[in-house]
Amino acid sequence: MRTEPVAHRSRRLWKGALLVLVLLPLVPEILILAASAYAAASGCEVQSTVACAVGPPSVTNVIRGSLQVAAVIGKEFADDNVVLVWLALCYVLIVLGWTRLSSRLLLALGTSLILAILPYFGPILAIGPLANPKCNPNEGGIPPECMIYGGNVGEPAHEAVRLGWKFFYGAPVAIAAFVVFALAVTAMHFAAKRRQSSAAAQDRSI
Repeated sequence: MRTEPVAHRSRRLWKGALLVLVLLPLVPEILILAASAYAAASGCEVQSTVACAVGPPSVTNVIRGSLQVAAVIGKEFADDNVVLVWLALCYVLIVLGWTRLSSRLLLALGTSLILAILPYFGPILAIGPLANPKCNPNEGGIPPECMIYGGNVGEPAHEAVRLGWKFFYGAPVAIAAFVVFALAVTAMHFAAKRRQSSAAAQDRSI
């Protein structure tokens, strides 16, 4: 019976962990998209005056709660540099899960760009298609009402627009983190190559 090498199983574990870590901050946006898709499939109208339910909560409540959580995540990522800690964890998983330098650099770049953009623009992108004459998210929060699927999302919809300004705080940190990682992992790669070359030369000289 063929068994999977331990090293290969470990790499698969790290790869799965990386996917979870990248998607975790984006769960609110995923919930908004899922609730909106369910509402559309159920025949609910965005401008309806009747609440559209997805179970115990209404679609409006799911969207409102998700936007509130997304705002907290975006602010923490930008204001408290949580994005730096999050990326550091992602980079560790990338090093553990992939061995090729090109794969590490491409994955790190993709992860950095995702976490440099989506925590700040993801919420407004998620509710953008739901804008209607009764809901016009804007920085000023005027009017304060934002009616979606028969309920008032309210201030969280307007906060999603203002959250975009956090991009200018969080994105530079994410890009700087990638540059540092790229330099470090490239240096380690060529240092390992030199050690291998030196070892091979010593073996030939014996």
